[in-house]
Amino acid sequence: LTLDGALATSVAGLTDGIKNITPMLTITRTWNSVCAVGGMRRALALARDYSKKRVAFGAPLSTKPLHIDTLAGLEAEYEGGFHLAFRIVELLGKEEAGTGSEEDAKLLRYLTPLAKLLTAKQTVALASEVLEIFGGAGYVEDTGLPRILRDAQVLTIWEGTTNVLSLDVLRVLGRTGTIEPLVREVTSRVERANDPVGRVALRALEHAAAWLEGAHSKGIPALEEGARRLALTLGRAVELALLVDHGAWEKAHGKGGRTQAAARRFARHGIDMIVDDTDLADANALANDVAL
Repeated sequence: LTLDGALATSVAGLTDGIKNITPMLTITRTWNSVCAVGGMRRALALARDYSKKRVAFGAPLSTKPLHIDTLAGLEAEYEGGFHLAFRIVELLGKEEAGTGSEEDAKLLRYLTPLAKLLTAKQTVALASEVLEIFGGAGYVEDTGLPRILRDAQVLTIWEGTTNVLSLDVLRVLGRTGTIEPLVREVTSRVERANDPVGRVALRALEHAAAWLEGAHSKGIPALEEGARRLALTLGRAVELALLVDHGAWEKAHGKGGRTQAAARRFARHGIDMIVDDTDLADANALANDVAL
């Protein structure tokens, strides 16, 4: 795109560009998250349908324990992403309608980059698994399946890559110096659900807070090195809390235990991604072929 010599009208002044564009980024990153969960749902719908029609080893794949286990794991990741994406949809709606509280506004600022980066990564991983489920057909262009993975991959790229968004999370935390809004969100939902699985999310946040304090004392390089793992941990902790909360609601209203099953499976996939003993010298040696 070449704009040299093009005429332009200033709509928000010639300074504070990032500040002025932030509201639009909130909307586009929210939309990115919604597209991500839509892509996951589409891929899973195809995989489920195929599993009922593809016969292998004398029976449909949908009856095979290993295939069922694979689909269940993908479904759990989708459920987590769905609840996180539509939590920020709810918060954005309150902001635009002028009905949100100050706490809602803080939570929206925390959750938007987390939801965008996490749901995008979940979609890429899920789409890749779904293509594998189809075997060779998953790689053949005219089945339409490869496009699912290509469409998923772009979600990690535009509106901020995973690393850019992880640094954005650090900026948010740097301005406030705390993850308390996320802690309050997770704690309130876990306590309301009274589900032991929710404690996994609380422990992950405790570890995140401790790591953040320690990394601050070591300086910017240590913070930036662990920013992605921090962001993924915070996002997955919120997803798990949303799952256990909705699972408790389902049970209380006689709607079965499907979301509770998703929460249990999601927790087993790992919530806490933080590593305490990272070594930047090791990382530099591997990334840049620098001798130790």
